[in-house]
Amino acid sequence: MSSSRHRRTRASNRRSGSSLFHSEAPSARHLRVQSTLSDDVSLLFRGELSDPRLEDVTLASCELSSEGRTVRIGYTLPHDADPAAVKEALSRAEGFLRSRLAQHLNLKRTPHLRFVLVGTAPRTEPAEGGDS
Repeated sequence: MSSSRHRRTRASNRRSGSSLFHSEAPSARHLRVQSTLSDDVSLLFRGELSDPRLEDVTLASCELSSEGRTVRIGYTLPHDADPAAVKEALSRAEGFLRSRLAQHLNLKRTPHLRFVLVGTAPRTEPAEGGDS
């Protein structure tokens, strides 16, 4: 009885991420998939999304989780954008983006997309040309 309890404890430790495998560097394949995802999402944002709420949204980062099931995409907003409206537009576009990624990528499972607001773009002031 005590040995089976001991086995369950080790298995639960492995699932919780407390093993040595969690601290390893990502593999070359992991980095390649992450880079491809970043490029493809960027292209889809520029070319195929027609929602006006996403016009000035800039993608800042793309990070694939260690198990490859989730992609965390960081984005920045222009200073005058409504964060709630942009978040809703991104959640509506997630299914379309995932379906396009599934067509382009040769993966067993297409990762879920999670959009994270990184910040807002600084306000740009018009340059004054009358200084002589």
